[in-house]
Amino acid sequence: MLWVAAPAWAEPRTALVIGNGAYREAPLKNPANDARDIAAKLRELGFQVIERLDVDRPVMRQALREFEQRLREQRGVGLFYYAGHGVQLKGQNYLIPVGVDIRQEFEVPDEAVDAEAVLRAMESAGNELNIVILDACRNNPFTRGFGPSGRGLARMDGPAGTFIAYATAPGAISQDGQAGRNSPYTRSLLAAMSVPGLSLEQVFKQVLVTVERETGGAQIPWVASSLRGEFYFSAAASGPSSPSASSWPNAAPGPQTPASSVPIDGQAGEKRPPAASSAPLDGAAPKAAVEPILIDVPNAGFAIGRSPVSLEDYRRFAEATSRAALPASPDPKKNEPARVTWQEAMDYAAWLSAQTGRSYRLPTEEEWGRAFQVDAGLRDTTGSEQEWTCSEYRQTYEGQELRCATRPPGAVAIRGGSWRAGADPLSDDLGFRLVRKP
Repeated sequence: MLWVAAPAWAEPRTALVIGNGAYREAPLKNPANDARDIAAKLRELGFQVIERLDVDRPVMRQALREFEQRLREQRGVGLFYYAGHGVQLKGQNYLIPVGVDIRQEFEVPDEAVDAEAVLRAMESAGNELNIVILDACRNNPFTRGFGPSGRGLARMDGPAGTFIAYATAPGAISQDGQAGRNSPYTRSLLAAMSVPGLSLEQVFKQVLVTVERETGGAQIPWVASSLRGEFYFSAAASGPSSPSASSWPNAAPGPQTPASSVPIDGQAGEKRPPAASSAPLDGAAPKAAVEPILIDVPNAGFAIGRSPVSLEDYRRFAEATSRAALPASPDPKKNEPARVTWQEAMDYAAWLSAQTGRSYRLPTEEEWGRAFQVDAGLRDTTGSEQEWTCSEYRQTYEGQELRCATRPPGAVAIRGGSWRAGADPLSDDLGFRLVRKP
């Protein structure tokens, strides 16, 4: 039992906070305010803060160098927060300094700051807990000469002990905020960080619920985590079993969730907070009712949809995300499957994960085969109906399944052993079902 009077900081805490909004093209109203307020809150919570507002590339790089040096000297907890423009180019994320002159995609690496450099700096410093918060996908201000790859941010992989929080889903756009001084994401984050006794994941679960509600489902924050312990921004006031401000790094790690068990887009390591905390914090009922019927595959560690996702279930998703809905079934009792593109199936899985706090994705072809072999009670398994999977194949793989793809792959496997080049993204003639891991 620990009795801890707040505030009490069990480890050094170092933060780098950057807010860029004074762009010549597409200026942003709130990033400087967001950064100021986050910096003030972090200082209140015991962080030593390096704060930079409306800075160019050399200043951003120098601040990152200073951040790494402080982390190397003090270790403990490192936190990086960025508000401003961010773009992705060929799956790589870049944070946009003030004062850049970017006309074409090829100029981005020379003018912007590679977001991976933040992770490399943290890894170089050798501290064991790193938190990266990116409110950096508000839009792409450099639309001239950019293809669709510039929309939003891509997922990133950090070293063990890293927690990465995105203001919205990979490839999506977040809001700067028309009313008030902060973006919806940062406003929700400031409120959640102020609640004593919330673990890091609970903080961002609260942010998710608040932002999703405030934006009508248009913006759904995401996280990626490889943490091995618990971290608290603020300890509970006092009392038996009250957590300290952090049980990191001395707390014994709990049972490790397999990295692939909670993907946000099919990639290992990216996750939602666990199902135990999936109910909204405002007391509303959990959203598990939107989950399709799944069947646990014996001795396989996953559950798979008993039937393909129905047309009516997909129409609910389309309505919630302001997408063009598929035509309604003339006979809803038939429970007809939704026939969609590969990317639409992936987007549905991501949306359902956000709604329920659990982890869903398309099955791999191998998982399909496993479920079929053990006769798990699936419907429509005769092979006459093809469905999407997430298994990527290429000739160079020599017929072996390489990975669960997160964007239209070179060739995606279809249940039954055939494949389509590039997932044939314009084809909307296949149904799909989902896999969920504990």
